[in-house]
Amino acid sequence: MTDKEKVKARVEKLYWEKYLPTYLLFIIWYPFHLEDLEGEIWRWIKGYENLYQISNFGRTKRIYKNGKAKILKPWINRQGYLQVDLCKKGESHHFPVHQLVAEAFISNPENKPEVNHKFGVKFDCYFENLEWSTRAENVQHSYEMGLNHSGENSCKAKLTNEDAKYIREVYVPNDSEFSAGALARKFNVSSSVILDVIHRKSFKNVE
Repeated sequence: MTDKEKVKARVEKLYWEKYLPTYLLFIIWYPFHLEDLEGEIWRWIKGYENLYQISNFGRTKRIYKNGKAKILKPWINRQGYLQVDLCKKGESHHFPVHQLVAEAFISNPENKPEVNHKFGVKFDCYFENLEWSTRAENVQHSYEMGLNHSGENSCKAKLTNEDAKYIREVYVPNDSEFSAGALARKFNVSSSVILDVIHRKSFKNVE
């Protein structure tokens, strides 16, 4: 079995259902004690220095003025990703944990905009599971891994602006992988939907 087949087998095993098993696995897996895990490294979150730290394991810590600390309990959004709430000057904002980990621990020399989960496990935010990617690379990886998207990335949902950009970038007529028919199968839509995107009958304002 090749490495790619092993990864796909792991993903299929973990994703036999979407939400309940994922949540249960997360509750069992995620440690909330303050003691550092073996090999755990903490760094300040950009823009929240002296307030919050993120670790290479994906744990988030609040640091108080008296020196005490608290591990934050993340929550899972509709797309299946871990998020935490960070508060500064009375304003609270949601942040995806994998994004915080990548910004703190993974270099991004090409300034790629998205963070991809290498093994397809959305709630696994260990830094070695993450990599910076373009939208096109992210979509292609999900397709190759055979993942079932949810939310904005759902194959059953309407296409997003980023999906439209990707389709226009990679479309090749009569190609086995990037023709209208092949792209339609990737996004689980009809070929006419793909052609409308390509010919700008839809998503007209998306460059």
